[in-house]
Amino acid sequence: MAANAGSMFQYWKRFDLQQLQRELDATATQLANRQDESEQSRKKLIDQSRDFKKNTPEDVRKQVAPLLKSFQGEIDALSKRSKETEGSFLNVYKTLIDVPDPVPVLELGQQLQLKLQQMHDIETENLKLRETLEDYNKEFTEVKNQEVTIKALKEKIRDYEQSLKNQAENLVQEKQVQLHNDYAEKERKFQESQDSMSSKLVEADHKAQALQTALETTQAELFDLKTKYDKDCTAKADEIEMVMTDLERANQQRQHKNCLSGAFMKRVSMVEQPHTSLTSPSANAKLPAAGAV
Repeated sequence: MAANAGSMFQYWKRFDLQQLQRELDATATQLANRQDESEQSRKKLIDQSRDFKKNTPEDVRKQVAPLLKSFQGEIDALSKRSKETEGSFLNVYKTLIDVPDPVPVLELGQQLQLKLQQMHDIETENLKLRETLEDYNKEFTEVKNQEVTIKALKEKIRDYEQSLKNQAENLVQEKQVQLHNDYAEKERKFQESQDSMSSKLVEADHKAQALQTALETTQAELFDLKTKYDKDCTAKADEIEMVMTDLERANQQRQHKNCLSGAFMKRVSMVEQPHTSLTSPSANAKLPAAGAV
């Protein structure tokens, strides 16, 4: 039992519960900071999604909508699992952060063990005293007037030794059993909590990394899609400008041709009028007079 108490004391002393509590406190602070950063990233992503929906044509939004919906669902699921993991960690953290350090109690138990050893030494000394007393009793057998005193003294010593021995044994057994059971149970619960917390933290870290990678990939895809859309818009605008330029040039040419055609028709009309006057009967009648003149 003494070896078990000493090994338990050394184990908890090396374990350094206070250092673990400080590390858990630092981890809890980091989780709180990560929650703030995650919330900011989530708000930024929501704003970017709104800007994308506002500045993107409907056909592009319809093509990207399933991807965005799937990505949003995965983000919600990961956020839920992350919150559950962080909640489990905080429960373990709240349980362990106020757990008292067992080292002082174990040290007290070790001191009690030393006292028990001293009591054992005292008992050994009492045995020697009893042997010495027996020798004295043999010497005092001839002294009749001291028999009653010696007998009473022997009874008192025996009763005192038995009472002291019983009290010490009961006290030591009760304390050792209680300490052993309490710290065995606490050690078991702590080990289970630590294993669960470690696995959940590793899983949460992996999921956070995967979420970050997916977020960066999606942002890159959205940026590429926006860049492609801007290029297409620029190309279409240039094409429309060229068509408008060609159309304007064609209209100018048509107007010029219409002007030329109108001038030509006017000249033709002017040429046809004298020719008509020459070929008419009145003109033929006037021709001799004109010749006579």
